[in-house]
Amino acid sequence: VMRKAVRKLPPVCSHQWIDYVDLMAHRAMARKIRHAPELFNQAWRNISRWEKSNRGCPPALREWKTILGDNDLNAVLRIMTRPDEEGNRLRQSSPFCGILTDREREAIWTRYDQEQA
Repeated sequence: VMRKAVRKLPPVCSHQWIDYVDLMAHRAMARKIRHAPELFNQAWRNISRWEKSNRGCPPALREWKTILGDNDLNAVLRIMTRPDEEGNRLRQSSPFCGILTDREREAIWTRYDQEQA
């Protein structure tokens, strides 16, 4: 049973709202990965592709490589869904794009956009 969030969401498209919706998207990604752990490899593929296209590894990518390399799947899923400022910062450079379909991602954005109406 899904419970409706009691807390009031920040104004649509504010930084706080974007962080919140991004957290909800990462929670959805974590659920998908738990059901299909092979999806986890998408993060490594993204990092590899970005390293090649950027001809190097910026600090944010190096941080995610360390997180992925030093932690088991469950720990990484906890890190990517941290509801604090550190979680928000990490999600800004998340290598987990491509886990959700366009339709799934749009449904999340639409849901939190409509809750404000």
